[in-house]
Amino acid sequence: MGTPGIPGRFRLANQPRGVDVVDPWVGTDRRVRAILTSIQRDLFDGGTARVRQILVSPREFYRVEVEREDMSYMRTTILDRDALEALLEETPEALVEERFSFV
Repeated sequence: MGTPGIPGRFRLANQPRGVDVVDPWVGTDRRVRAILTSIQRDLFDGGTARVRQILVSPREFYRVEVEREDMSYMRTTILDRDALEALLEETPEALVEERFSFV
């Protein structure tokens, strides 16, 4: 009879690790696109966004708080300047004026 399984072990953890290392930056554009799309979806569904600059140097970072009162939901996302600009460019101007506040 085999040895009993250890609770909490995952099958993938038991597989031999090869030489390939997963690059954390692979698929970054796709992840950022998914995050921006999710924020836009929350805004279209009645949410509001509060944007605050939290870091200036060496790169600019912004804290984006999206609140959906209908779902008692608030999420906070940190975006760099490029991602925030992409979000603002891809969101209809009327929605930006109505649902965004910049602190």
